[in-house]
Amino acid sequence: HALPPDEHHPLLQSYVDAVLQGCLEWGDLPMAERFLRTTGGWSPYFLNDTPSSRRPWMFRKQYDVIDRLLERYSDKTHYGERRHPEEFAMAFHRRMRGLWGLPPRNVHFTGREDRLEELATRLERTSELLVAGMGGLGKTQLCTEYCYRRFPAGYGLVVWLNAESADSLVADYKQLLRDWTPTPTPTPMEVPVSSSSSASSSPSPSASAGSTAAAAAADKSTEEIIAEVKSRLFRSQVPWLLVFDNVEHPDLSKRFLPRGAGTKGHVLLTARHAPPPSPDPT
Repeated sequence: HALPPDEHHPLLQSYVDAVLQGCLEWGDLPMAERFLRTTGGWSPYFLNDTPSSRRPWMFRKQYDVIDRLLERYSDKTHYGERRHPEEFAMAFHRRMRGLWGLPPRNVHFTGREDRLEELATRLERTSELLVAGMGGLGKTQLCTEYCYRRFPAGYGLVVWLNAESADSLVADYKQLLRDWTPTPTPTPMEVPVSSSSSASSSPSPSASAGSTAAAAAADKSTEEIIAEVKSRLFRSQVPWLLVFDNVEHPDLSKRFLPRGAGTKGHVLLTARHAPPPSPDPT
């Protein structure tokens, strides 16, 4: 069973060109149009990978005819979402912005300005910071206020994670990955086929692309989910802040920490107890 296109394995214009050039050679426009009408699997993950993609007349045979056809059937082909290589990368990085999972802001928060300033100062010197203290001392309130004050001027992406257990972190990472997976908006013509309809019809590629992409994200193993989120954060083009709230096991967050903290972003942890000091090597 073939997987749908995704950020790492997009639909390639060079492949589409090869197929449509063959159609035009053997059956002219009617065959090419029939191919477009009857073929599934189109996707918004559409990369124009052809050489000198901004100068199609240099390398793409019959590019003008092919592009007109793709545009004519754009409801299926996602022609308007086809991207040049540099645009393709940026399009998916743009989704990685905003606030995710944060508790509601306390509109009555006052004082503690010195603590907020201390957080900012210390995160300028280190990539990872632990805020420890017994329950009820306001750790979560302090960190929540810090996140809201630092977005978007300090961080383009802020993610708040429930770090009580490995299961809660995996659940948050899975939902985060699902939320980063684009879902195409169905067009008015994309009507689901009922089980009683005659059998030759098939679901439109655009309608199925979002659900299959989300299903693919949900079907990843735990380690694949962790690796994917870490990889996306490492490749992020905006500064980020990850908050691991209520860390119960000191070593747990290390499994989930992305590479690039410090240069790409910062990590803030809250816990009831600080880890014991490392033994003196002497």
